[in-house]
Amino acid sequence: MNKVITTALVLTAGITFFSFKQSASTRDSVATGKEIYEAQCMSCHMDQGQGLEGVYPPLAKSDYLADKDRLVKIIRKGMRGPITVNGVQYDGEMTGFELTDQETADVINYIRTSWGNKHAAVKAADVPAALNKASKDYQPY
Repeated sequence: MNKVITTALVLTAGITFFSFKQSASTRDSVATGKEIYEAQCMSCHMDQGQGLEGVYPPLAKSDYLADKDRLVKIIRKGMRGPITVNGVQYDGEMTGFELTDQETADVINYIRTSWGNKHAAVKAADVPAALNKASKDYQPY
């Protein structure tokens, strides 16, 4: 019986450790993403992600953020053409940014977990494949 309890405790400790490590990693990614957002994105999308209606789409509580592959392409390659975000039409251009795969994941993680957004984290390893996938309503810059 002692062996079963010891095994259960070891497994619980291991699961707790790896769960904490993953969430700490996500927290670090979001913190780094915030710095990138403030340097690269905030001037258009504003400090609380509210954007400027009709000019710069909001990132706060945005229905447009669900497609992580499209978001990767927008950030790295830019975009142009009409889009609808939260029911409002936008027709502008955004240049892409020269970011590493990790920096891209970090800023996406910040955007997708801030201002009422609740989307899954993106890993740097997801970025290369996302750049090559077709995405609805995406036209490169």
